[in-house]
Amino acid sequence: LFIHRRCVPRYVSGRTFMTSKLPPLWAHQAKTLELLKSSPIVFDTSDPGTGKTRAALEAFLQRGKGKALVLAPKTLLESAWAADIKKWTPALNASVAYAHNREEAFAADADVYITNVDAVKWLAKQSKKFFNGFETIVIDESTAYKHRTSARSKAAAKIIKGFAHRELMTGT
Repeated sequence: LFIHRRCVPRYVSGRTFMTSKLPPLWAHQAKTLELLKSSPIVFDTSDPGTGKTRAALEAFLQRGKGKALVLAPKTLLESAWAADIKKWTPALNASVAYAHNREEAFAADADVYITNVDAVKWLAKQSKKFFNGFETIVIDESTAYKHRTSARSKAAAKIIKGFAHRELMTGT
């Protein structure tokens, strides 16, 4: 097998992918990655722009099982999550779900499903079968769920129990 010297093998769910050589994680990202690998529940409050997304994606990639659900503000779906998956973990397939394409996006064959914070109310109405295969949930900008009596927070509390790995993130 010929491997270009700028490519490295990456492994996801028993599949091998050749990807471009990536710069190493920053020291604090490596610490976050170790925490994400050793603990099933993590709350990452690193400052904005410090690479929380990359650490979360790398942890999911290294676990190599199941699917991931990302709940994030609409402004971050494409610009942060989809772009970072392409840049840092190109071996992963992502599906971005908006209100107008939600059903099709979740029906797509993907490793990571990215949707906005208000979609959690729609997700809470889905059957338990809908979540088969999901192992990881990442809630980005978790301050959107800060009031426990809001409909959004109640819906998140309903679905989160089914995920083996749970991560909350906020830079604010």
